Amino acid sequence: MQWYQALLVIKTFNSDAPITVGELAEQLRIRHHSAVGLVSRLSAAKLVRRQQDAGDRRRSLLLMTAAGERCLADLAAAHLERLREIGDSFLKPFRVQP
Repeated sequence: MQWYQALLVIKTFNSDAPITVGELAEQLRIRHHSAVGLVSRLSAAKLVRRQQDAGDRRRSLLLMTAAGERCLADLAAAHLERLREIGDSFLKPFRVQP
């Protein structure tokens, strides 16, 4: 679940530049060192890649790979399907029959 949330934040972060590890930590409301570990696992899985910030070499910018894009799309489709299933069963008792 945390991988999905991280990929979603990386994909949708509103900025002119890629998101940094610190910004990811802030968005996920986790500590910086936890975000570093999460990014390391995502990077090892080839879902994101780090790029050194040219303006500040201490910062890592996060870029989603093609594999990360596919993974996020697959997870989003699966979650949407599950929400449709849950929604139908949840709303069924409240529907008014003609």
